Amino acid sequence: MSTITIEISEKLAERLDAHHDRLPQILELGLSQIEVEKKPAADLRERTLQVLRSTGLVRLPQPGKSTRRRRTPLNIPGKPLSEMIIEQRKHCTCQNSSFQGASNE
Repeated sequence: MSTITIEISEKLAERLDAHHDRLPQILELGLSQIEVEKKPAADLRERTLQVLRSTGLVRLPQPGKSTRRRRTPLNIPGKPLSEMIIEQRKHCTCQNSSFQGASNE
């Protein structure tokens, strides 16, 4: 590990004092951001992923490797929910139209 000495303003020194145990991480994040800004990045998403990778705090999935697993649909007896919803909507439409017809008379 190396030691460096830098000159900074009193105000910045006060802000950093509360985070003295995380100074290497703060410098790494700042440098990563500067390096990303210098590169002609293809898009915002790629720059964001690059910064996240460089911190080591976030582990991103490997390209081409899917972490999702296909799940077998549950076999539930009875009428499908979609059919039940359609029936309820038809029933509500009939009630609403008769209600509207009564209010027009």
